Amino acid sequence: MKKRLLIIATLDTKGKEAAYIKECVQEPVTDSLIMDIGTLGKPLTPPDIPANDVARAGGYDLEEIISKKDRSGAVRAMQEGGAIIAAQLVKEGKISGVLGMGGGTGTSIVSYIMRALPFGLPKVLVSTVASRDIREYIGTKDIVMFHSVADLLGFNEFMRHILGQAAYAVCGMINKGSSISIKKPMIAVTAYGVSSACALNAEPLLQEKGYEMIGFHANGVGGMAMEEMIAQGLITGVLDFTPHEVADEMFGGYCRGIGPARFETAAQMGVPLVFAPGGLDNAVFSPFYPMPDVLKGRKIHHHDIRFCVRMGPQEMEKFACIIGEKLNKSKGPIHVLIPKRGWSEADRVGMELFDPDANQVFVDTLKGILRPDIPFTEMDVHISDQAFAEKAVSILDHMIKGNY
Repeated sequence: MKKRLLIIATLDTKGKEAAYIKECVQEPVTDSLIMDIGTLGKPLTPPDIPANDVARAGGYDLEEIISKKDRSGAVRAMQEGGAIIAAQLVKEGKISGVLGMGGGTGTSIVSYIMRALPFGLPKVLVSTVASRDIREYIGTKDIVMFHSVADLLGFNEFMRHILGQAAYAVCGMINKGSSISIKKPMIAVTAYGVSSACALNAEPLLQEKGYEMIGFHANGVGGMAMEEMIAQGLITGVLDFTPHEVADEMFGGYCRGIGPARFETAAQMGVPLVFAPGGLDNAVFSPFYPMPDVLKGRKIHHHDIRFCVRMGPQEMEKFACIIGEKLNKSKGPIHVLIPKRGWSEADRVGMELFDPDANQVFVDTLKGILRPDIPFTEMDVHISDQAFAEKAVSILDHMIKGNY
């Protein structure tokens, strides 16, 4: 297949840079396309995909938006139209990777487009804001951000070096190939600090049965990345050991930002899933994610600069309602597995967050919500015990193989 790079830039301000990128990739990659997302003036280099076409693809009239001086509308038109065009080019096999560049606005547009593209496709973004918190730009996707260091204003030897490095990087990725070859079925496992032992116990057990484990940090983004990989068909089964982000989402903790699809994709696609309440006993805060006043006076476990705050019966009831409603949507095999002796390393006998009565509120509420055909097993073990991982892996393996 012909290897082609899609270059995305505001050509009214970054036309020289886009042309230089195209020049750099002529030898490592056979071809390139330039998409214009500029709305302020005439392009400084000819685009293959003009800005008017980009807006039109998203259902917008760019000239009308410009006449109204609607800057936010112009950004939205470039984002939505650009994402539609880029996704279609990928679907038709017409591009093998994407390189974009921009300041604040350009980064916002380019990253939006890149987030609409599948895992594995090379995505490189040269940005003036790459030194900041980039979560809003990266989302869940495998986007590589190059810090431009200097602003993308003025064409000079330093900037040519940065752009050239980014161009050769994306060409190397393209030559490597974008398809993710799954040689063994992958099992998604959620984990985080104070409950990671469960995932560590599970990996060798999964390997013995012919699977590979892919771990997702329950930090908000990790859980959502897992949902997207399930949707892309990369995941065979799920051990959702750590739904901890629900607690942080409720109180604005360190692992907040889980999005609406959490706990739903496997259910909708019929992917076998074992659910356990790991980490639901606490919400995590830090100097950068302060604990709300409503939780003051609760039991606390100090992890590092972050600290875990015990969740009580009221929160447990709410968590059960949220999770139960989502699990009930399942179209495939699902099994709930409850460790009765604690859900994290801080939730053990003698530890700061041990509170079996509060945990039991979650268990009782979830039992009352779940469909009667969803199996519900309680084990007299801690979530970090080897026996728990053995049971979970055995159940999942039977579900995958249809012996359930």
